[in-house]
Parts: sequence; structure tokens; C-alpha cells
Amino acid sequence: MAYICESCGELTEDNKICKCVLTLKKDKLKKRTKKYFLKKKKDDNIANQILKTRNIELDYKDFIEVNFNKIYEDKFLNQNLAIKIIMEAIKNKTKIAIYGDYDADGITGTAVGLNILRALGADTTYYINNRFTEGFGINTTGVIALHKEKVGLIITVDNGISGIEGVKKAKELGIEVIITDHHEPNSTDLPECLIIDPKQPGCPSINKEITGVGVLFKILLNICKIMDKELIAKKEMDLVALGTVADMAILLGENRLIVKTGLMIWNHTKGKYGIKRLIEKTGIKKEITAYELGFIFAPILNAESRLKGKPVKGITILTSNDKNEIDKAIDELIEINNRRKEMLEEQIKIGENLIDPDKYLFFIFDNRITEGIAGLIASRIMDSYKRPTIVLGKTQEGFYKGSGRSIKDFNLKKALDKNNKLLKNYGGHKLACGLTIENDNLDLVKNLLETEGKIQLENIETVDNIYIDSKLTAKDLNMELMDCLSKLEPFGNGFNKPIFLIENVNLDNIIYMKEIHSKFLMDGIEFIAFNKLLEKGNKNSFIGIPQINSYNGRQSIQFVIKEILEEGTVICELEK
Repeated sequence: MAYICESCGELTEDNKICKCVLTLKKDKLKKRTKKYFLKKKKDDNIANQILKTRNIELDYKDFIEVNFNKIYEDKFLNQNLAIKIIMEAIKNKTKIAIYGDYDADGITGTAVGLNILRALGADTTYYINNRFTEGFGINTTGVIALHKEKVGLIITVDNGISGIEGVKKAKELGIEVIITDHHEPNSTDLPECLIIDPKQPGCPSINKEITGVGVLFKILLNICKIMDKELIAKKEMDLVALGTVADMAILLGENRLIVKTGLMIWNHTKGKYGIKRLIEKTGIKKEITAYELGFIFAPILNAESRLKGKPVKGITILTSNDKNEIDKAIDELIEINNRRKEMLEEQIKIGENLIDPDKYLFFIFDNRITEGIAGLIASRIMDSYKRPTIVLGKTQEGFYKGSGRSIKDFNLKKALDKNNKLLKNYGGHKLACGLTIENDNLDLVKNLLETEGKIQLENIETVDNIYIDSKLTAKDLNMELMDCLSKLEPFGNGFNKPIFLIENVNLDNIIYMKEIHSKFLMDGIEFIAFNKLLEKGNKNSFIGIPQINSYNGRQSIQFVIKEILEEGTVICELEK
């Protein structure tokens, strides 16, 4: 039976909320309350002021220093024994396999492992699961395949902490395993082998936010130092930086040092032929920053496994010496990535149509969703609505498999731990997860997780807190400021680009572009607002980001407006 909606007059199925009501609720969720905060100025040096805004207790000069030796200072549990085993395997010509994951962290980790070990004279191969048929982590299928290749030592990267069965099979076949991972264990039961993981119980490592590629790199770096071949490892830091940014690691401390050092290779020596050609074929002519690593290059490397299961071409680009093979692989990956972009936009619409805005956790599943891009869909929906989001597609075997992304107030990993007996497989950390659910348990898991979301988030106001680094005038926007900001790079997760407040701007001579963008000049600086139509004659305050605009060989400063503050907007000044 149907009824006529009082709001839109359309027929709606009985016991279902009309689409127009759902749309209004979703629009309201998107228009979250915003709170603006500005720290009381405590330092005339703009860089020091920015650091104080982010509660970083370092002087600017200390913060931008690149001290490579600090990478050696943070040590893992079992590190020395792992180094000894790997060095013996190299010496004895034992065949070593890198068992990687299929995302950019695992791809770069696999490449780093292969490149360094080969340069040290090791006999090497690698194995990466098919995302669709084998799932995540070291498993019996992969181990048996490596046994046929006469592998004597398996080193995992970006996986393994939950690979109990895979390690058990390796032990049965006489293969030694060293796990290098950065994920949280699913239980107190760990694989029976040597484990290097900063999140395992008892590990003294301070950097708990290091990526999978970072963990393996540090082990191999120490081996290279012992063998007086440190340069071999340092040459791979372009890939370590790429994997670190791609996995959304917090860019502070050791991670920051890794990325900053890696970017030097991207921008100055151009390192490997594959990296050089990636830059050329994507048409990037400006300096490479963490943004390009995370949003241009990482998606290209990820595309093949998202759509086809295995990232074979990505490994080729990062490890091969065959220029023709590399060029062909890059062209094919760019084409696959373009298709991935199209599919993502199509399937985000499917996911958004399945959202119940009354829930505090979104649990979305649909046969039309591609498992390989479920995480991207979850990320976009979570970012739009600030709700923990799990997105699942149906596998060939009839299971539902996908990924989740979360907000800081909801620990996804702990929520899944509570329901682990109902999950076929799962893993991850507080902000991201992967999981597989049998069809019979789907509705029960959905209800349990939605209930958990309500319990934890019902009384939490989800707002966008915007922390302004400093107040400026248009005259402060000069090349000296831009040089100072560039030295604070890399910007990314945990250390975002600085944002500034410019108050009481008289809006005259506005130019409208394509009827959706606005720009104007003030004191010789171009102010631009994308997807915003400013009104002439108004006096506004803006929050935004200054950047260098390069055109026809000429550089100028551009202030990109992110927020237009209405008159009377309250900005809270913080003492601490």
C-alpha cells in the first residue's frame, strides 16, 4: 500500500520515509555547525605561531631540520633478531619472498623490499594476494605458491599480524616467516613466528603511526648500515614517502622526516625511471608535494588491484629496469585509473541513496558496489556526513566484503572486535577497516553496529571545528611568507596546510568565472573562491589558504577562499 507524501505530493511505499524527507535530512547533516577558533598571538614569527596553533612544542628551525639519524632511534621489538635472520638468508642465498598487500602502502613496501634485497645480492621474489579471490594478508594459497618457488624465508609487509593460518602452513612446509606489519592485532592470539609490529604488545617503538612500508624499510635500512651500504636504502625513500602519504599516516615526527627526505628525491634527482615517467605522463610540472603523492600517484598505483585484483603493473613500474615495459605499464594504469574514477562517481550515488540519515553509523551494502572501491565510497560519504561509514559489495562467493572509514569519536576496530564471531574476516584500526560478512549474518551485524554507533555518538555534537593559524592582511601575503610556508612542508594528515583569517574585505570589481566561481584583486593579490558567488558591495571576512600560482613562467600569490564568514560570526580566541 502507498501513501501521498505531504511535502512533495509523490506516492511513497507504506512504512517507508519519502525520498524528499530523506534528502532534507541528509542536506541538514551536511550543513553541520561550524565553530571557528583562533589562538592568541604569542609569536611574531609566523612559522612559530603556526606550530603553536598545532600544539607543536618545537622551534621553527628545529621543526624543519632533516636529521636522518633520527630514523634509527625508534626501535621495534624483535628488530635485532629479524636483522640477523635476513642477513643470514642473504649470505646463504636462501630465496626470500616479500609477501605484500595490494594497496599503495603494500605495493611500495613490496617494491622497497625487492629493490633493497636485490641490491644486497639476495635471491628474491614476491607475492601479493588477489583482492577479490584471496582477500587480505598472508594465507595458505600464497604460501603454497611460494613453496613451489623454493622460498625459504617469507617477509610480509603491511600484513601478517592476523595471518595465523598462513604462518602455520609456512611452518608445516619448512618456510621461516618474519611478519612486518603496522595493523592492530585482532586478538591476543598471534601468528607463531617473529613479528615486527609497533602495535603488538610490548613493542617499545614510539612511532605507532608508521606505515607498513616504513616498518620494513627501517629493518632493511639497519641491515644496509651494518653492511656499509646505507645509500642503497636511502635511494628507496621516494617509495617510502609515497606509501607513507598514501596510507594517510600522520605527518609528524619520524613519518614527517621520511616523507620530507623522500620528496627531495622526487623533486631533485627524480630517482627511478618509473618515477620520472610517472611525473611526465601525469603532466605535473610543479614541485611535487605530499598532495601529489597522495592524490595523483597513489590512486594510479592502487587502480589495478581495485578493479582487477592484483597490482602487477605497479610493481613493474617501481622495480623493473625495462623502460618499454615501464612505459606500457604506466599507460595502462592511467587508463584503469580513469575508469576507476568513473565507477567511483557512479557508485557513490548508489551508496548515498542507501543512507539512513537517522542512523549514527552508516552501514551500506549493495550488489552493484565494487569491492575494490568500497573504501573510497566509505571515505567520501564519511567526509560528507561525519558519520562512521561501512560500505560492502557482494563477492563471487556470495559474501559481502568491503571497507569502513570513521571519525575520531568512534573506534571502528573496537566495534568490529565486539562482533568478531559474526565476521568471516576483518582487520584495521580505529579510523579504517576491511571486513567480510557471510550473507546470513549481514542484517544482524548491521543492527549491532548501528546500535553501537547510536550508543557512542547520540550525545556527541558533530561539528566542524576550524582552527585558524593566524590573522593576516592582504599586505602580509608576500613571497617571504610563501617561502616560510614552503619550508614547513610536507602538509597532510595531522599537519594540514596553514589557514589564515583576513577580515573586513570590501568586495569591489568581482569577476565571475563560468557563473560558479568568483575572484577579485586587493593590494595586488588575487583572491579566488571556487564554487562560490561573492556579492559586490559586501564587506566580508575570509578564511583561506595562500598559494603560488604559476602561469606562463610567471609566479604570483593567490589566496584561495575556503570559508566566507557572515557578519557576526563568532571566532573564539584560545589562550592555549
